[in-house]
Amino acid sequence: MSHPFDPRHAARLDDPARDGYLPVDALLGLLELSGAETVVDYGAGYGYATLPLAAALPRGRVVAVDRIPEMLDEVRRRLEARRGAGEALAPVELVHTTEDRVPLADGAADAIVALNVWHEIYDRRDALDELRRLLAPHGALAIVDWQADVERPMGPVPAHTLTLAQALDVVTAMGLTAELARPAGTTFPYHYAVVARPTHEVRA
Repeated sequence: MSHPFDPRHAARLDDPARDGYLPVDALLGLLELSGAETVVDYGAGYGYATLPLAAALPRGRVVAVDRIPEMLDEVRRRLEARRGAGEALAPVELVHTTEDRVPLADGAADAIVALNVWHEIYDRRDALDELRRLLAPHGALAIVDWQADVERPMGPVPAHTLTLAQALDVVTAMGLTAELARPAGTTFPYHYAVVARPTHEVRA
């Protein structure tokens, strides 16, 4: 059973140690962005991926989605601060969703980032269907999440997370095929990484 994030633990999302075990450059590297894409950051939190995505998409846009409006307010504040400091950032649309709905057209997302959220939605059919609807025929879904069968000093308890194999089973049931599947200890020490595309679009 999935376990939604407890807003009382929101301060953990600002832990500076994340830069060490979850480097943003490695996360963005999974997507091989050209800079002109529309990218959905699903479960954006405080914008750990949203802000770097906005900097990496000079001709694109970011849609940051979260179910906790206070987190999106903080993303807005941080975007305004960076723009006020002169940083060039792509347009960012902030979407508060309570029913797993995102107000974008079918196939509008060239890429979707699901960072530390897969263990919260893997058995929520409405959420998975919405991600599949949003993903363009050529699009990539990048999943990075805590791996259940790896010892780690932080993160959700193992019983609330998935193994890489379990995560891949969910991807397959969505009609996607993983073109990349890396266990914890490769790209990230505590997280598995999956990049999946619609089955007919998987690259050789």
